Order: sequence, then C-alpha cells, then structure tokens
Amino acid sequence: MLFMSLGCGGGSAPDDNIFRYNEPSGIGSLDPAFINYQAAIWAGSQLYNGLVEADENEQIKPCIARSWSGDSTATVWTFNLRTDVFFHEDECFGSARTRRLTATDVKYSFERVCDARIKSAGQWIFRSTVDGAEAYIKATAAGESPVGIRGITAPDDSTLVIRTAKPFAPFLSLLTTPFCWIVPKEATEFYKERFAHHPVGSGPFRFLSWEQDRDIRLKRNERYFRFDDKGVRLPYLDGIKISFIRSPKSEFFEFEQGRLDFVATIDNSVLEQVITPDGNLTPKFADYKQFRKAAQSVEYYGFLLDTAFTAAKNGPYSTSKVLRQALNYAIDRDRIVRYVLRGRAVPAHNGILPPSMPGFSPEVKGYDYNIQKARELLLQAGYGPGKSLPPITLQIGANERTASVAEAVQQQWKEIGLDARIVQVDFPRHLGMIRNSELPLWRTSWIADYPDPENFLALFYSKNASPAGPNTTHFRNATFDSLYEQALSPKLNPAERYTLYNRMERIVIDDAPWIFLYHDVSLRLARPSVIGFRPESAGRLVLETVKKSR
Repeated sequence: MLFMSLGCGGGSAPDDNIFRYNEPSGIGSLDPAFINYQAAIWAGSQLYNGLVEADENEQIKPCIARSWSGDSTATVWTFNLRTDVFFHEDECFGSARTRRLTATDVKYSFERVCDARIKSAGQWIFRSTVDGAEAYIKATAAGESPVGIRGITAPDDSTLVIRTAKPFAPFLSLLTTPFCWIVPKEATEFYKERFAHHPVGSGPFRFLSWEQDRDIRLKRNERYFRFDDKGVRLPYLDGIKISFIRSPKSEFFEFEQGRLDFVATIDNSVLEQVITPDGNLTPKFADYKQFRKAAQSVEYYGFLLDTAFTAAKNGPYSTSKVLRQALNYAIDRDRIVRYVLRGRAVPAHNGILPPSMPGFSPEVKGYDYNIQKARELLLQAGYGPGKSLPPITLQIGANERTASVAEAVQQQWKEIGLDARIVQVDFPRHLGMIRNSELPLWRTSWIADYPDPENFLALFYSKNASPAGPNTTHFRNATFDSLYEQALSPKLNPAERYTLYNRMERIVIDDAPWIFLYHDVSLRLARPSVIGFRPESAGRLVLETVKKSR
C-alpha cells in the first residue's frame, strides 16, 4: 500500500502522507563520499546521520554522538555514541536485516572517504586535520592497504576518539558535513558502485526506489532513534518522493495542482502571481507558507589557473589577473539581481563571504560595476583598439535560472569586446568536469557545509586542490596559506580569526580566480497542508519533524 501511495500521481492532488518535492537539476549519487551539492545534500539529509549536526541557529548539537569532550591540548576529541541507532533494514545485512551503528562504523566511514581509490571529493575534510589521514591517503593512492588512520580509534562500540594533527578551531563544525555521514561497510561492499544509487544509512527515511531521470522514493524508518516532546517516534511522514521535472514552469504547475508539497524556487514567469512588490503573498496564495532566508552561499564563475592542465591553456585568462579583474568590473550585479533574479539574491560586492555568515565584513571591498575601469585594465593587459579579446567558453549546469544570469553576463561582457560562448551540461556531469580540471571557466556555487568562514576560505587553500579537495581553481598563494593556517588555532578568539579571514579575502579578491556574482536569498513556498517546515541556511532540508494535515 505504501508503494502504491508513493507512486500515485495523475490529475489530482494525492491524499496521503507522502511529502513530494522536485529537483530540477537531478541527482548523480547518494553516496556521502560524493555528496557536495544541494540537491544531493537535501536527499541525503533524509537518509544519513553524522556524529553532530548544526541546528536552525547554526549551533552544533548532538546527533549520533550523545556528548563529546576535548582535552587540554585541543587535539584529542572523545565522542560518546548513542546505543539506540540502527541502520536501515536492507538485504546487505543478510537475515538479520539490520544492526546497531557503532564507533567502528564511524571510523570506517571516515577512512573510506580518505581512501584514494574511492576518489571522494571529501578527502580535504580529513587530510590536514586528522593525524595520519594524509599518510593514509598517500598509501591508498599507491595501491597499499593500510590498517587505518592512526588518529581515529574506537576503544569500544560507543566510544570514538579522534586525534587531530594540530589544533583546529572549527573541528566540530567540520564534522557536520555530508562527507562525515555514517555508512555501513556491509552496504558499500554488497552494492559496490551501485551503492551510489542504493543508499543505506540511519536517517529518518530509508531508500525504496530510484527510477533514473524520473524520481527517488523513500519511506519512513520505523526504527529511527528520535522522538518528539510527547514521546512520538519521528518522522511523522510515511515517505518522500523526489521528482526530476526539469522545467520550472512545469514544476510550479505541479505544485499549484497539489502534486508537489513545496518548491524551492519560483519561476520568474509566475513570480508576480505569487509575490507582491513588497514581498508578501498575493491573495491567490495567501494561505500558502512563504519562507525567505539569506542563504550561506556564493554563486560564481571559476577560472582554472593551473596551466598544467590543457583547459587552462586556452587563452590568457588563466595567467592574467588583470584580465580577470576587468571581467569582474564589467558585470553589473545590481541589475542582474533586480531584473533577472527579481530580488532573490544579494550582489557579491564584498567578495567571498555571504552577509549571513559570521565573520562577514562590509569593509572588505570586492568589485562594483565600473566599465571604464574594466577598459583601462584591458589596455593594461594589451587589449583594446586593434587587438580584441580572445573568445572564451563558459560552461554552466542545465538550469534556466543560471542560464538567464549567464546570458545577462554574456551581454555585459560584449560591452568590453568579449565574446563568451555558453554551454549547458547536466549538473552532475558538469560538477565532475569541474573537479577533474576539464574546464577553463565554469559556473557553480558554494553552499556552506558548516557555519564557519573557514569553509569558504578552504576553497583557496593550495593543499585543497581538486580533485581531492574543493580548490577547483587551483589557486595558490603562500601568504594566503600562511594566514589560513594561523586562523585555525583554537587559541584565537572569534574576532581575531575573522580578522585573518578578511585579510585572506582581500588576497583572493585581488587575484580574482572567480567572477563574483551574488549570494542567494532562498524563497520557498509550501502548501497550506505542510506543517513544521523550517528553512535552513546551511543547505539542509529537514523533514523529520514535518507533518501534512489531511
């Protein structure tokens, strides 16, 4: 009966306890070792748990770990685990169907991300942070099979000890990332490469089915360890259905007809029907629920700076920061936010950190729109009358919103004589090409994995170069690296750390490895029947406490 209810559709709103939402960009993998973009994070949030997690106020709270403590050196962390957490029922466990999650599973999950043969994009989480992680990564890259990471031990089933290579101020925040979600060894070995499409975790919902390019279906985890204040076991919903409707117009039509319970974006073609100029809901949608929140994210175009890769050799943009600065000055971010995004973003005039992130400083100045300055820089770089700029290809994901922004940027760059060709590719494949350094210029975004500025500045630390880390531009600067390492000391108070972060921002802004675009403002709409939904600026979608009225 549950399977039938998950599958129902047709011409009327379904009358069941299934939460339905849409992911127009698609999902490539639900293996935590590869989850680092919003669509996969939202789905993965329903399936997995970590040691700790960030709440709606971005404070670290217990999850699988009941409690934790650090020693006087701030390098040894001891986690006391819950004893009532079970993995989802699945055939990978044989006749037992499930088993209890232990400290050994946490150790295995972290070491799996660090296994170079897995090729996880999350190695950077542990490489320079956990004692022995870098040696483990190098050994597995050489084809060896080391016993484990020496800095991660499990003295017993409910105790995990992590020793960091050095004091690391945002360590607990780091553990909230999807790369730190826990998986069972039985599942990864049973399903092997199919684990990406047959996830097994311990979260509030468990995997039911995945029909490629159509939908993913999850059902309630009857053994989930959390209860509400009245002692009722969570989640309240019977299941979740994630569809893959690519057209925003079609998506909103399905929402309006009651076949989706909420939408994360509202297509510009229908925005005026939904939102008044002052930001309120129109009478037609007055009973619906609007959630508006500044996201901890940044949208940008990245240049590959490392000329060891073929993609960086096509044109002068990888080697000339003056040209990259000119391209930044040639963009009118305010016009894009006002006319293309309809106010659902904040122009990135201050560089990297979003205004909602602790440590953001309005004193850090990025790029404003200054076409004269752009032309002066072009002349400085040797381009102008008699020598035109070489064309460049900008690759973006297959998304109408980002395509509209790219077209606006394309037109603005024409004012300085740059011919930019736009190519759209399905986002999972697009992301893979970025990680593998196959593109000279690309569009993507960074959504905070955890609420600390270090998560954004890590994108420019030289030791985090992709594919092992998030530094996809391969930016390298010795002064930046030194400041980054200084800022990780727990001996610094937040204000001192933020000062270092702001200095690092200025270095990046000057070198311009990015075209800084905007910081998103999420505008989500839920149907009147949805109860208990809350927005999350950290990029998670929390559905374990959501109800649907009948």
